[in-house]
Amino acid sequence: MPQTGETSDDTLRARVAKLQQAMKEFGLRAVVLEPGPAMMWLTGVRWGRSERTFAVVLAQTGEPAYVLPGFEEMRARELIKVGTDIRVWQEDESPYERIAGILKDRGIGQGRVGIEESVRFFVFDGIRKSTQKQGADLEYASAQAALKEAGVDLTPPPGRGARK
Repeated sequence: MPQTGETSDDTLRARVAKLQQAMKEFGLRAVVLEPGPAMMWLTGVRWGRSERTFAVVLAQTGEPAYVLPGFEEMRARELIKVGTDIRVWQEDESPYERIAGILKDRGIGQGRVGIEESVRFFVFDGIRKSTQKQGADLEYASAQAALKEAGVDLTPPPGRGARK
């Protein structure tokens, strides 16, 4: 592991593979994450949440796929270590259609999709509506059991998210 405290790319890939195995055990075809402890643990990407959706989709097989605002693309590409599927959206476009497109491209038109519990409702609802518009027949469930089984550290970094 580098001395900077960064997690190696091989370690991140192994973590993603472990989650993919857990997804199979829990019957999840994909998992959707927003920035936070799970995204950081699995991909190494530390990103703040804003009104502009940044998400990662992890299917049972293949690399993670990222959805992010177009104006953040350069900075995001510098931070993304695992996965090359990066789909940007512009201000007049829907990030949820990009997420639905990833699911469609990965052959996920039916079955269960896990949503990490800290994903905001408007993001989940946008994904749900966009997949329905594409004709997908998906069921949404909590991804927490699969994340826990995969050993994902869901602890917020020090100084962030801690409440008394």
